[in-house]
Order: sequence, then structure tokens, then C-alpha cells
Amino acid sequence: MSPRLSARCALALLGAMGLASVIGMLALGPLPAPDHAHRLTDPRTPFGLKNGWSVLLHAPLLLAAMMGAVRAARTEAGPALRRAWTAFFALVVAAALGSMADHVAPSAVGYVLFKVPAASACVLITAIFLSERVSMAWVGPLAFKLALMAGPVGGLVWFASHPLQGQPDYRLLIWLEHLPMLLVPLGVWGLQSRGLRSKDWIVALLWFSSAELSDWADQPIWATSGGFISGHPLHHLPLAAFLASLAWALARRDSVRDARDCVTGIEPA
Repeated sequence: MSPRLSARCALALLGAMGLASVIGMLALGPLPAPDHAHRLTDPRTPFGLKNGWSVLLHAPLLLAAMMGAVRAARTEAGPALRRAWTAFFALVVAAALGSMADHVAPSAVGYVLFKVPAASACVLITAIFLSERVSMAWVGPLAFKLALMAGPVGGLVWFASHPLQGQPDYRLLIWLEHLPMLLVPLGVWGLQSRGLRSKDWIVALLWFSSAELSDWADQPIWATSGGFISGHPLHHLPLAAFLASLAWALARRDSVRDARDCVTGIEPA
């Protein structure tokens, strides 16, 4: 199969999976943001800090996001990808800070507000993947702006749906936040990449998937561990690993490119 046909098949599969997930979300009906009184299982207050373990375990996530932003700003991937990678890590920094504030003083509004940059970051990382494997148009000026707007649009839908439908609707933000999960079964790993290796993406997406699983299993993990830890604070660790693996992969790619340029005598761009 030619690279062009493979790319078209991959896009068709992605479109089909995206459409199926949208239909599934529509069938669920309006979903409000989780009640802050029930979405966090661990009731402990270490160091007198409300939801303390969830707040404290943001530290590695925040550190990985900041390191990734520094690495992305120096990457030699080209202007469009550099901008996209830098914006991705910066959005995660904003989401992590907002999440910490929401854990200290939980509220439905605070929950949605920190999910806005997180949703845009998820759309952006999906676009970065597709730009490396399918077309650079996925991180072009228009696509980049649409990715940044995705989270705010999801937040506006939540706020506007209350007066319009009689209840807030969180479905769009949920869908955007889980968009990278569609890449796991996409089947385009064999396509030629302009950036990270297939192994780099697989490792990163496995960390992302495990984070989502830990968050979903918040209460079962709390019960299984005998009250030692719950799934929600724990899920910040694989999220940090997800970010760190991407930052490391960026650094590795740049070092390989530098070494190749030294051998060939080409000046870095």
C-alpha cells in the first residue's frame, strides 16, 4: 500500500472512530460536571491541605510539563511543530495549576475551567501526531487556532447549556479530553514519520491510557489499597510520565538530528 493511500485509510478510520464516539456521547444525553462533593474519594488532609495528596501529586506533573515546554521551545522540528509542541506543554502547565486550585477549593465551575486548557492540549497533541504521520496541515495556522479554540468552545457549551437546556452539559469537554485515545487503535504506526518514532508515541499513549484508567478506578483503587491511596491522585503520576516521555523523545530526536547534521556537514535549521 502506498504512503498516500495508507494516510487516507488512517484518516478514514480516525473519522469513523470519531463519528462513532460522537454518536455514543449524544446517546448518553447531557452530562453535568461531576459533583465536587463526590468526585474525590480520599478524604485525608495531609499537612492540613484539603485533598492534599491530589494537590501534592500534581508536583511531578507540573515539573514534567514545564520541562517539556522548555524542551519544545528549543526543538529543531520546524516552526509549525515547535509552536504546536510549545503550546501543548504550556496548556498542560495551565491545566495543572488550575487543577491544583480546584482541588484546594473544589467547585463545578473550577472543575470546568481547568478542563478547558486540558481539552485544548488533548486536541493539539492529536494534531501533532497527525502532522508527523499524515500532513503538516494539521499544525498549520488554521488547525492550530482551531485546536486552541476547542477547549474554550467546550467550556462555553457547558456554561451555555444550563440556561438553554436546564442543565449543564459536559459532553464536549469529555470528548475532547479523550481524543488522544482514538490514536491508540488508529493503525498508522507504519507510516513514515517526520518526528517521533512509533515506539515513542506508543509508550506515551500507554502512559496516557493508564492515567485515564487510574482516574476512572478512583474508588476501587482506594478500596483495594485499604485506604492508602485512591485512583485520582495516583493518576497524576502516569500523566507526568506521559509528558516526560514526550519531552525525552523530543530531546532524543534533536540529538539524533544534530549528530546526523555533524556527519553530513549540514548546518542545523
